[in-house]
Amino acid sequence: MRLAIAYSTKDRIEMTKRTFPLINDMDFVWCDGSVTEKGKQIAKRYGAARVTGGADAAIAWKLSTLLASPENYTHIGLLENDVLLDEDWFEPTTALFEKGKADGLHVGAVSARSYVDRVLIQRDGYAVMSNIGAGFIIFTREAAEIVLRSFRTTWYPVNRLLFAQLSGIDLNTWIGFREWTTTDWGWEAQLARYGLASLALTPSKAQMPWEDPSISTMLNLTTGPVKKQRNDVAFNLYRYNLAAIRAGKYKLDGPNKIHRQNGGMLFFPHQLGYLAGGPTWEGTTELQWSQGFGPFAYRAGPGGASLSLRVSGSASFLLSGGSAGAGVTLSDTRSGFKVEPSLPSGVTGHFVNIDVPGGPVPRTIDMRMNEGAVFYGLQTADPQVFDTTFRFDWSQLPEAV
Repeated sequence: MRLAIAYSTKDRIEMTKRTFPLINDMDFVWCDGSVTEKGKQIAKRYGAARVTGGADAAIAWKLSTLLASPENYTHIGLLENDVLLDEDWFEPTTALFEKGKADGLHVGAVSARSYVDRVLIQRDGYAVMSNIGAGFIIFTREAAEIVLRSFRTTWYPVNRLLFAQLSGIDLNTWIGFREWTTTDWGWEAQLARYGLASLALTPSKAQMPWEDPSISTMLNLTTGPVKKQRNDVAFNLYRYNLAAIRAGKYKLDGPNKIHRQNGGMLFFPHQLGYLAGGPTWEGTTELQWSQGFGPFAYRAGPGGASLSLRVSGSASFLLSGGSAGAGVTLSDTRSGFKVEPSLPSGVTGHFVNIDVPGGPVPRTIDMRMNEGAVFYGLQTADPQVFDTTFRFDWSQLPEAV
């Protein structure tokens, strides 16, 4: 195993002083988004890269950096500075890859941390997880590639369907979040779609001593086996289905790289490269974190920004006027359709849908955003021609301002 840990911080110096020493003697990279001088200084002391734009930008940077490393790491870990690992975390956690293999699983991700309500199936000393989270996770190289290339927020009902089909277990029996969920809620489902299992230790060998008490009732760390989730019938079914997927016998419809619903497709701004021909951006765009939907939105910077892309059928552009309100112009170069609404100001994540009608013949649509307007995504009524060569990574994101 050639393992490197990607560590991230944003101020909270006391957390860093306690959590970083547990990986200091390992191969690591460090990204920092601190806003205080003290936070920046402690990160700089260890050669940390400056990464701003929110937690998801940091995750994309971490995965992209270690996958591109000439060290060619076989395993890639993510650690945030609010996760306090037990001193003896390493051997039990990394042993899960072999433990899962002995149980007939092909393991893609493991963790020392486990929450009770994220356990799918309890085993002896570990659990198959429906969600591990980005706070601490170790991927195989194959799994890290899958997670990065399919990076987006998650529509929970798709996850629910997948795990029900694979294990016979309905997550709705106990799960807390049931609509759009953060990016790291989709990783285990994406890996399962490729026949990879995600495992974590029970009891947890990581603590969250700084956790927000207001959400602690939904984030209970395991202190032992989650006995109510011991289900050998479900495990045997899960193991069989994952093996069938890896053998090419079974194929799951979702979750896909692009969210699909009612025959259409939803492209977040960082995913437009999957459209045949790709997007053409001009002007200045700035990254805006949109954690629950995206997770990236693109804001027009000084002088505005414009986008051109080819689309079949009707399309809906998801936009807001940003913090102060801004205008936008949408033009269909085939039909001559044009609309120029002034978008009101709105809080982050609240947008309007602007529809551009059209037939099945692909045509170019131009979008011009005045400074401050925010683009959240493109929704199409019909499937689009998909560019399978596109590969998302952090370098493609605009700079966060």
